[in-house]
Amino acid sequence: MDRITHGVYPPGSLIPTEQEFAAEFGSARATVNRALTSLAERGVVERRRRVGTRVVLGLEPRTQRVSLPVFRDLVEERGGRFSFHFLGRVDRPVTSDVLERLFQSDPQDIQEHCTLICSDDAVICAERRWIDSLALPALTEEVMAATTANEWLACHASISLCEQVVSAWRAGEIEADRMLRCSADTPVLVYDSTLWIKTQPVSRTLHCFAPGFEMINSVG
Repeated sequence: MDRITHGVYPPGSLIPTEQEFAAEFGSARATVNRALTSLAERGVVERRRRVGTRVVLGLEPRTQRVSLPVFRDLVEERGGRFSFHFLGRVDRPVTSDVLERLFQSDPQDIQEHCTLICSDDAVICAERRWIDSLALPALTEEVMAATTANEWLACHASISLCEQVVSAWRAGEIEADRMLRCSADTPVLVYDSTLWIKTQPVSRTLHCFAPGFEMINSVG
């Protein structure tokens, strides 16, 4: 994706095959296939049998800035007192699904941090956030200790797209049980979000809500 963004593969050009990418990055062909399929679903490339994968002609980066929802607003609109606890960087391997979501093959530049979001000192959400440190160099641990990454991104990053999947998981399956202080089998609501700047995904976040928390959205 970075090569498309920087013009190494300009609009209309053929990009290397799955086999060539797999050999270059030392990854499985299936991993490359999933990444290219994701790009095709987003309208970045076009895949054709016997022809190959081509960057879409007339591809234009998204320039409109997306307004991100902020937890402070969510808490205060319900009459609560907002606070957070930044737990710091987590030292564990970056999983393949995170790398694929961020279109990365090297986990070295991907950092995971955890934060607890509170209302009236009660934890309502455990946040697991992975960031591309090269794409967001200003979002440091010092910054996240002073303000949530959620608020910083809403104010300082030109986010052009927010992809979100809402699902239910057992807390232990997403390693949120200890943060939420619940059993590993407890079902929790999870918002799985990927943030983009133009044509590059820069952050993936799992917002794991405490058991019993109700998310209210208004439509229209």
